[in-house]
Amino acid sequence: MLEIHTTQRLDQIELSLRLAAERHGGGVLAVSHVGQLLKEDKYAGDVDALTFTVCFPDLYASLLHADVRFAAFLPGRIAACAWKDGTFLEAISPKEYCRMLHRPEVEPMAATLEDRIRVVMEEAAGRRVFVAAAGGGVTVEHRATEDMINMRAALPQRIDCLGTKVEELAGTGEHDSPGG
Repeated sequence: MLEIHTTQRLDQIELSLRLAAERHGGGVLAVSHVGQLLKEDKYAGDVDALTFTVCFPDLYASLLHADVRFAAFLPGRIAACAWKDGTFLEAISPKEYCRMLHRPEVEPMAATLEDRIRVVMEEAAGRRVFVAAAGGGVTVEHRATEDMINMRAALPQRIDCLGTKVEELAGTGEHDSPGG
C-alpha cells in the first residue's frame, strides 16, 4: 500500500492531485465522495473521504498488452482520507496487482506505474513540485498557479445574455478630455 500524509485539508487536495496527475502524463477521470456514505452512520464521527480514479494511458497500455486481466485494476484509484491534522493519500501498489495475477515477470512495468503514482501523490501532498525545464525536471518550492485563482467576485466581460459590455454602457467610448 502506498501511503502519504499531508497537512492539506480534504477540500484542498483535489486541485493539487489533478494538477500533479496532468504534469505527469495522466489525469483524474472521476472523483467520488465516499465520505457521504458515512454521514448517516452515528458511529462515523467526522470521517470523510474522496476517491480519485486516475489514468496514465502510456503505462496502462503496456500492462494490458502483457495481461488483459490487469483491466480489473486499471485505471487506478487514490483515496484521500481526512484524519485529525490533515489528509492521508492511499493507493494500492501496482506491484501487488502482479502478485495477485501471479505475473512476477511484469513487475518492472508495474514498478514504473507505482513510481509515477507515488510521485503524483507526493506532489499533491506538497512534498515536492515538479517543474518542466530544458534539461529535465527540477524540484522547487510550491507556488501559486493560474488554476488557484478564485473568480467568484470578478466582473464578467459581458453583463447580459445580449453580449453587452460594461464599457458600452459607461459612456461614449471616446476620451472626454482632449489634449494632453
